Amino acid sequence: MTHRLSTQAYESAADYLRTQGRTLERALFAYEMTGAPLDDVYAALAAYQNPDGGFGHALEPDLRLSASSVICTTIAFQHLRALGTPADHPLVTAACGFLKASYDADQRNWSNVPPFVDDAPHAPWWTFRDQVRTDFANPRAEIVGYLYDYPQHFDAAWRDALAQAALDHLRTSRGEIEMHDLLCYVRLVETRALPDAIRHPLLDHLRHLVAHSVARDPKQWQAYGLQPVAVVTTPGSPFADLMGDALDTNLDFVIASQGADGAWHPNFSWGGEHPEVWAQAEREWSSVLTLANLRLLRAFGRID
Repeated sequence: MTHRLSTQAYESAADYLRTQGRTLERALFAYEMTGAPLDDVYAALAAYQNPDGGFGHALEPDLRLSASSVICTTIAFQHLRALGTPADHPLVTAACGFLKASYDADQRNWSNVPPFVDDAPHAPWWTFRDQVRTDFANPRAEIVGYLYDYPQHFDAAWRDALAQAALDHLRTSRGEIEMHDLLCYVRLVETRALPDAIRHPLLDHLRHLVAHSVARDPKQWQAYGLQPVAVVTTPGSPFADLMGDALDTNLDFVIASQGADGAWHPNFSWGGEHPEVWAQAEREWSSVLTLANLRLLRAFGRID
């Protein structure tokens, strides 16, 4: 028997977002769930954008740097895509300019974080290294999707060459792929404007990797890892049929894991580093996760 989030549990989550959520998640919740103005969302998102067009200011809660980073900018593009933001919107125009300016032409890639990342507290996994020479999936695969979302801002030949490079890199995977790399490719294949010549071979390879990478045992879901709902966020996902009964069980797990305060909280931490900063980041993650799970449960008709 499948479970549903009760009206009381939904209201508890909504109250958490209204009283303790970040301004951005509060605005998104109000827009998506109650029909509040979209301009409120754009105003909240604009607070994270810098004059160079990139995003920072802890839009990614684990990265407290005020300066722009590619990782924060990709998160901004996730929102811009979901909102159907037009190409001539100032947020989009400036962010596309940042992507072009931060591209490393020699390596045909971007670095998620800048070399001066240690200027502000951050999670241990965001320590700077020579990512541009090694991490060719995260963020490149995800960014390629945004190049197709907003073709007015990018050279078509450059974009198409990067798409082919992303596909070629994926083909080097042999049954295993790091979870964040996989999620970047999932965002790429979900790009509506992606040409079929890239989408079809990309999807064929991704289905194999998803089938072998997603944890289906509920005992594994307590720890940080790749759950079915991480790659299947709507019933129309191209990977939904691969999950079988594990998808419904995972949705039940999400409902059961709601906290007593109405929120969903991260199942990871900074491991004791910067405890006072982590406390703030943890609250922000709770805001992000609570909105994400309400979206998820609504998409699957799991809210009373």
